[in-house]
Amino acid sequence: MTAVCANAQNNAAMPVFDTYEHDFGTISEADGPVSHVFHLLNNSDKSVAISRAIPGCSCINADFVSTPVEPGKMTDVVVTYSPSGAVGDTYRTIEIMATDGRSLGTLSTKANVIPADRSIQERYFYTLADLLYANKTALPFGYVYQGKMAQKQVFIANASDKAMNLEVDATQSPELRAVAPYRLEAGRESAITITYTMPDDKSLFRTFNDTIWLIVNGQKARVPVTVSAICMAKIDESGSVPEMTTYPSVGQMAAGWLSSRLSGTIELTNNGKADLVIYAIEKPDGVAVNIGNGTVVKPGRKIDVKAETEQGGKFSVNLFTNDPKRPFKELIFSNINNN
Repeated sequence: MTAVCANAQNNAAMPVFDTYEHDFGTISEADGPVSHVFHLLNNSDKSVAISRAIPGCSCINADFVSTPVEPGKMTDVVVTYSPSGAVGDTYRTIEIMATDGRSLGTLSTKANVIPADRSIQERYFYTLADLLYANKTALPFGYVYQGKMAQKQVFIANASDKAMNLEVDATQSPELRAVAPYRLEAGRESAITITYTMPDDKSLFRTFNDTIWLIVNGQKARVPVTVSAICMAKIDESGSVPEMTTYPSVGQMAAGWLSSRLSGTIELTNNGKADLVIYAIEKPDGVAVNIGNGTVVKPGRKIDVKAETEQGGKFSVNLFTNDPKRPFKELIFSNINNN
């Protein structure tokens, strides 16, 4: 109960959980679901009732009673995680909501899942080469901040009865490194370890899209692994911050009366309490925009972002900003006849 009391002191008017994270440690997929009991203390001066739980994925759920919890009383929330289909380190979340619409907190679980002993084809859904399977072929890293490193893995398995010699042939950025086992024995599993290391360059704002091919016994695999990352600055979320909204969701491109060039506009508004700064703009070749790096939008103000091009079709203009909720914003433009 010590953790509950400590949290209660720090959140005098709010119901609090004794902890918001539980580590199941190493578990076996074959053993099935695992559960943990989180304790919610109503430290407010009004009764509170749990209405629903919003899971981050279908593999996690919560059981609770919906009867009101009086001030000073506790209730249990049992969170259950099913490791079916998972391999290695997993992180799952579930948000607990009150009947008045408030979030009572987001609970999270961690686990290192040992896969069940079943056929490789049942656990690896993607074919890279003959009898060489992978658990995924697309690996988005999300944000990787300037001067930081991020690492992920793609698990692979040799379903043949002979060993495979592997090499990595990557069409990649200098910031990316991919390592695969030199030799993968028959029936064995391993991983391609992929690392992005971003330079400590405060001016580096860009997206990365790279392709990794395996060379299997001297032959190029049929299917690659694609990886992506967004390099940006770490945004300070303290104090007053900007809040960016855009309209419409797609800027429709059309030709002017006296020009063959196509143009479209998306309205950008700063609804926050601090200046919105556009650090950098990323756009396709042949596309012109009417704003530049360092553009500032004052609180309560709006600007029109206009894109022009000779080509039709669909494209994106990417904005890197100091909005902590939307540090990266993709503005989509489309020819009115090519949605």
